[in-house]
Amino acid sequence: MTFNHLPTVMQRMNVIHRVFDSAGKKIYLVGGIVRDLYGNATSIDELDIDLTTDATPEEIREIIKPIAENVWLSGERFGTIGAHVNGKTVEITTHRSESYVSDSRKPIVQFSQHIEEDLSRRDFTVNSMAIDLSTGEVIDPFNGQTDFSNGVLRTPLDPAISFSEDPLRMLRAARFTCRYDLSPTKEMIKSIRKLAPRLSIVSPERIREEFDKLLCVENPESGFELLLKTGIYKQFLPEIKDKSNIRKYGGYKNLSSLSPNPTLRLAALLLNLSSKKCQNRMKEMKYSNERISKTQLLIKSTKTIEMKPVDKEEYRRWHYQIGDLRDAAIELAATNKKSHTIIQEMKRTQQSLEHELDDFTLPLTGRAIMDLLEIEEGPEIGHALQYLREIRFQKGPITREAAEEAIQSWWDQARANPKTTI
Repeated sequence: MTFNHLPTVMQRMNVIHRVFDSAGKKIYLVGGIVRDLYGNATSIDELDIDLTTDATPEEIREIIKPIAENVWLSGERFGTIGAHVNGKTVEITTHRSESYVSDSRKPIVQFSQHIEEDLSRRDFTVNSMAIDLSTGEVIDPFNGQTDFSNGVLRTPLDPAISFSEDPLRMLRAARFTCRYDLSPTKEMIKSIRKLAPRLSIVSPERIREEFDKLLCVENPESGFELLLKTGIYKQFLPEIKDKSNIRKYGGYKNLSSLSPNPTLRLAALLLNLSSKKCQNRMKEMKYSNERISKTQLLIKSTKTIEMKPVDKEEYRRWHYQIGDLRDAAIELAATNKKSHTIIQEMKRTQQSLEHELDDFTLPLTGRAIMDLLEIEEGPEIGHALQYLREIRFQKGPITREAAEEAIQSWWDQARANPKTTI
């Protein structure tokens, strides 16, 4: 294998390497972009451009400033300066080593003057390669090219050292296993088993972000098998091994059959949880309230399919409540073979309703109901709107005149029988 598109990338980075050369500093293309170039990436425009240098963050800032459209310093304390150069986003980081103390969630950053030291502190050998922008020389002290070609996932240092320095790498190993079709070494698997509890020092936000990346891999099953084999899943999502979920919906074994959407696939893993437990688990992983709500709605709507919402009234209700998640709910429900017949009946119902499903807007607003009934704003307005919504579900679209008659009749009956709850 060769480094595909490398001449093009070198040409694009020409202005950067020249300013660093002029300052007497080395600059290297490093990490994922080198791996992907070696793996014959089809589109270089989608690759993140990561660079590393022996210049300090302060020196990087001064060197890059004359050629950059803009510069941002949010990562400066970690040694990273970001910039736009010739319309491209680049991140330039001082050679570094970072590790965690035994009980801290924040890394200790130490800078280095040597590219080999920087590469030794990276997660996997396939990411521990660099290309000297001045000469085009490939620096590969840990045989990342050979490992990538042979389908091997290993750490540049002893895995116990690499995983102790940043325990999130143990979770990342699952993603690389399935994303690049790599097999972790026995030493790596053994270390993950032993060090799995150390994941607890990593922030839930970082764990969540990495897990979502795993969920986005087209065929993530081998990555999940690694999580199960090592037991690390217990540290953040023990529901992965829910046997009843696997038996009914396939669980993690069916993720490859679902679209690589993290919300859809997480819902597949949490299908058997109660709404409260689902909410608590996602809160522990620091998911946003919006993401939690979408996941719970998706799960609820998927389970509703099992209750056969195939007649027009129940289908209208289901269609309205699920909103834009309809296709995802059907896709998820289809992982249970027993739902296939129901889904086909639902599709026939949908076709029979045609365009009436396009708009569920009620013919009366809250203001219009207040004017009609000559009442002030209060809880009765919400009840009235819900009453109209139920009519919409039962009978389909209604005219304004019919809606006014229905609301007036409903209100008159309520006043005639004060004990009736509106």
